[in-house]
Amino acid sequence: MFTTKNLLLLIGRHALIAFGAGLIAVFAVSFLGGQIQHITTSIIQNHKLVNTLEKRTELFSILKRDTEIIGTSDTLMSNAFVPSDNILDFVSALESLATKNSLTQNFHFDTPTPSPIPAPFPLSTITYSNTLPTNILTLSNYLKDFERLPYFTKIDSLVISSQDKGGLRASGTASFHATLYTKVSQ
Repeated sequence: MFTTKNLLLLIGRHALIAFGAGLIAVFAVSFLGGQIQHITTSIIQNHKLVNTLEKRTELFSILKRDTEIIGTSDTLMSNAFVPSDNILDFVSALESLATKNSLTQNFHFDTPTPSPIPAPFPLSTITYSNTLPTNILTLSNYLKDFERLPYFTKIDSLVISSQDKGGLRASGTASFHATLYTKVSQ
């Protein structure tokens, strides 16, 4: 029967059930919200790591490509600067050029002087002169070979003269003054 007491008990019981269900819902939403936040943070962090990994992979592939391009060029660059106290390799290269072009040459090297060019290691310059009895064709071939030398050298001046009626095509003399860049020996 419906009495006030039964009615209040019935309302109280349903209110407690509703309150319990609401409390369970709040805890469930709170727990699931925390889990969603944790998963979201993890996904964001993983995306950042993937982006960083992609950038590093790209950087490493660029470095690998650049290393392949450079190859042994760093060794060639290091060997291009002969020591200032031992230029025999350079002198030998000049003699090989003369022999290849069937020339006799007379060269003279000056004392090394500090180079005004800034470099990561100390440089010096050695000026030298070279005189070749030659004709214009042989001189042209000699200079082409000279240009391919694996050393840092430059021709400062070149004088060509001939006393022959045929001019430079027959025979003459070529003299040049040049500079050789060397590394200072420690």
